[in-house]
Amino acid sequence: MASPLELFRKKQKVLMVPLTILAMFAFIVMDQLKPEQFPPILGMLVFGALFWYLGKDRGKGTLFAVIGIIIGFFLGYAYMPRPGAAMVVTTTAGDIDQREFQELIRNRQIANQFIVRTYFESLTEEERQRAQPPRGYMFGFGRDTEDDIILEFLFRKEADKMNLIVSDDAVTQYISRYTNNKLSSESFQKTCLSMGITEGQIYTIFKDQLKARLVFRLLMPEVSLTPDQYWNFYKKFNVREELEVVALPVKDFEDQVPAPTEAEKQAFFEKYKAVFPNETGPGSPGLRQPQKVEVEYLMADYEETEKLVPPVTEEEITAFYEVNKERLYKNNPIPDMPDMEAPSAPDQPIEAVKPVNDDQKSTKETTPSSKADKEPSKETKPKDPTPQNATEKKAESSALDSDLTTFVSLLDEKPLEKPTVATKPNTPPVEDKKENPTTAPAPLEPYRPLDDDLKSEIRDQLLRERTLALMKEKIAAAVIFMNDLSYLINSPAEGTTPPTPKEITEKLKAYAAKHQLIYNITPLMSAQQIEESEKYPLGTAKEPSLNQFTAQPRTVIEQLFETPLELLYTTYEAEDSFSSALIAYWKVKHVDATIPKFSDPETQESITQLLKMEGARPIATKRAEELKKLITDAGDKEMAEALKGQTITGQKEGEELLTQTTESFSWMRTSTAGASNPFSMPRPELSSISAIDGAGNEFMEQVFDNMDNGDVAVVMNADKSICYVVKVMNRIPSTSGGLTAMYQEFLKTDLFFFFSPYLPLAQMEQQQTNYEWSRGIEEKYQVQKFFEQVEGPEENVE
Repeated sequence: MASPLELFRKKQKVLMVPLTILAMFAFIVMDQLKPEQFPPILGMLVFGALFWYLGKDRGKGTLFAVIGIIIGFFLGYAYMPRPGAAMVVTTTAGDIDQREFQELIRNRQIANQFIVRTYFESLTEEERQRAQPPRGYMFGFGRDTEDDIILEFLFRKEADKMNLIVSDDAVTQYISRYTNNKLSSESFQKTCLSMGITEGQIYTIFKDQLKARLVFRLLMPEVSLTPDQYWNFYKKFNVREELEVVALPVKDFEDQVPAPTEAEKQAFFEKYKAVFPNETGPGSPGLRQPQKVEVEYLMADYEETEKLVPPVTEEEITAFYEVNKERLYKNNPIPDMPDMEAPSAPDQPIEAVKPVNDDQKSTKETTPSSKADKEPSKETKPKDPTPQNATEKKAESSALDSDLTTFVSLLDEKPLEKPTVATKPNTPPVEDKKENPTTAPAPLEPYRPLDDDLKSEIRDQLLRERTLALMKEKIAAAVIFMNDLSYLINSPAEGTTPPTPKEITEKLKAYAAKHQLIYNITPLMSAQQIEESEKYPLGTAKEPSLNQFTAQPRTVIEQLFETPLELLYTTYEAEDSFSSALIAYWKVKHVDATIPKFSDPETQESITQLLKMEGARPIATKRAEELKKLITDAGDKEMAEALKGQTITGQKEGEELLTQTTESFSWMRTSTAGASNPFSMPRPELSSISAIDGAGNEFMEQVFDNMDNGDVAVVMNADKSICYVVKVMNRIPSTSGGLTAMYQEFLKTDLFFFFSPYLPLAQMEQQQTNYEWSRGIEEKYQVQKFFEQVEGPEENVE
């Protein structure tokens, strides 16, 4: 049998031609192709060369080669991998595969990046220094990226049904609005060039985004609250209760739950891998990892900045006192009364007062009281014929009785400093030494004296004012510096390379060291981790409000997680009212929500913990019901006496139960945390209860809507980690009469003034309605998600 090498030597000249062509193709063309494009190309080359070889001896090499190329293409195409063919979203309006979904995400990112860049291009150099991105014009519906993109897809389908068309003029007007007609054609083209897209592509992307946005605004339901809903809001702030409670931690019952099997863990993972914790309700399980951000910031610390401020001198204190004593330190206890006409003289002269002996005086002094005993005053008659419950306390009759009580207490007579001593008979009365009525009290000093206490107050005030002024000056300069860096990253000049994250970090560290600021960068953290962190002061910080009459400022957490993933290295300012720190910060990384892998050790540990918690919860509830029965059977006995000798788990060697009594609390309260702006709208929140670890809405609903004085119930906290047995000790108001009085006060209350806590509650109702409506849209189109096949993109600046 002839060797293949011998065959090659014999046909060397002929075979070198296709071999050379294949080599050139491999080195030049194949490097530019994606892996999924290899099979059809390879099939065309192999079958084309093979068929050419078979047909060349017959003089039909070219014809056979063409046939081979066609056959090779179809065979290669049949075996070509299609990563985008896997459907990640199925709906009755159409399906979205992986490639299409990534394209939708990319278009959203391009649109929002274009808005930010063109907005800054439209500003002058001075305006750019303190500018913020136009959030209101950026596209998105406030959901997680995946859900947000699905809604955009469905809204465009609704737009097609409505025959809604967005013209080029509409796109032009939209861009002109957020740039205030200041964007030049040159800047527009420069932005397109720097982003690597054409003007036509930008207009196409904006048309799709605007179409979805218009449908959202057209179909979004408007919430109109009824008077009954406002009455329920009012009760949440004014009805108060005191509870007696005993806590049963669910983890104390986990020892009674067997370890889960591999099959149970796998089934649990498949059920909850695409579900967020608490997504289906408070305390509901979920394994999907939330969005996480990495934040870099410069901070002006109050204590560190105070050390840089020169001490306040005695001369400065005296000068401040002299300038402000008329306004701040004037003693004027009684306000000046308006000018009034003098009383006119009586028509008849007043008779001289005749002397009266002691017997007559005593008779006259007792006459009014005896008369009052004989003739009851008409004012003592009840105005309201409705009988009032005699057992109701005064404090329980109205939610606003505290004001009345204060008023009455001011009218109460003070007790005599010295007791009156009875006089003996036939003893001459002792004349009291009375002050001369013509002698006036010593006049007050016109101004508060500049003593040591006042000097200390002025010194502290001046020191704080100067410290805050220096902090604002330092952080304002830091914002300008970071904005300049941001512009170099997000809008680099043509032909220049933007700085890398490492270079940016080095620049910030050097700036912080030079200007005595604190530099820090967080790891990737979720919103909950940032809020609970004690190391980073971002969880309690809010944006500073330049206008004192604006609404509640956005928190740093809202700013970080409600802005698009691609909006990186954009400078924001914040202030932390607890530490008085001022912060300039930006996102350097934003990772979308991800689905964990079953094989990860952290996932395995989390699954085991959640399964043990799920199994222990019914056991804890059963034990709580047993304790509830003991308390109910004990009648009026206190909870501590009824549960004496009982343990948490019911076992003798277990930990003994501890009963606690809560303070008086309402369902909701207005937040005072971080209220740096005295004119900001109060933010309503659930009341915190000292004896309850994380009371949620379900807890409040149970104790306020379903329980009365003396009732006992079993209630879970918000995350269902603790089971509580609660007994209502005191409810205000506790009777129908008291509730009626509260309703009368409600009718007099202005619910719509600027600082009303009921307006934010109405906004929360609108947000909840929008969320439920968007979920209804998904149900309407029968949306099913298969995102375990998709890895969320991680946006970073390189």
